[in-house]
Amino acid sequence: MRTQLGLTVLLVLGLTACGSSDGVAATAKQGDAFCKLAQSAKEDNDALDKIDVTDSAKIKLQLPAAIDSLSAAVDKAPKDIADTAKQLLTMEELVEKLLKDNNFDMVKMANSTEGKKALDAIDKSTLPDEFDKYLSDKCGIETSNTTPSDTVGPDDTAGPDDTAGPDDTAGSGDTIDLGEGEAAINKFLDFYELGTGTTLTPEQRSCIVSELSDKVQGTELNDAVNGNASPELEQALGLAFIDCKVAGQS
Repeated sequence: MRTQLGLTVLLVLGLTACGSSDGVAATAKQGDAFCKLAQSAKEDNDALDKIDVTDSAKIKLQLPAAIDSLSAAVDKAPKDIADTAKQLLTMEELVEKLLKDNNFDMVKMANSTEGKKALDAIDKSTLPDEFDKYLSDKCGIETSNTTPSDTVGPDDTAGPDDTAGPDDTAGSGDTIDLGEGEAAINKFLDFYELGTGTTLTPEQRSCIVSELSDKVQGTELNDAVNGNASPELEQALGLAFIDCKVAGQS
């Protein structure tokens, strides 16, 4: 049992954030690994729209998370969208670099020479629309121009709920935000499927979610994705996969 549990933990944790370089598809199809990751990237980038652009702490925390999600999608991008996805990632990473150079002060960055140049290039680029159309056509994902130009524009205004709370500070190691509850477990399982190259059946996925829903927190799964799972979480994950007849599958 201990050996089987150890192998399961390696499958669950060892590959979740890395993906596989084998078997890159020619094009995407709804429900495949790329489409699932693209959906997560879209959701994370959509969340940036709600950030007060004057709240440096939130930007510092959530922009890297959105970039991580997009990067995961890029790693699985099919051949017919790979170049577009990589260029979009490069654009977003450039914005992050410029923000870091300006202490994540959005207004200061947007008014700098380099910032103006980068934002102008994003505004004129057709890549975001091309990527959105691809996600809509191939993955069935409803898009709303969730691109770098929409997440960092200097003209964005804050909503009434976009104020910083006492805990809205960036940590020393930003992680992918999986959320909480069953949504966090399902997103974690998406990464598991990507990393191992397997597809869980609906029954297996439902079983795992049921097994873990009262035992793990989203923050714990974030740690697991980044290679810092606690022994307790490793045991809970391993036992859930065994109980749901996922462990030991070839």
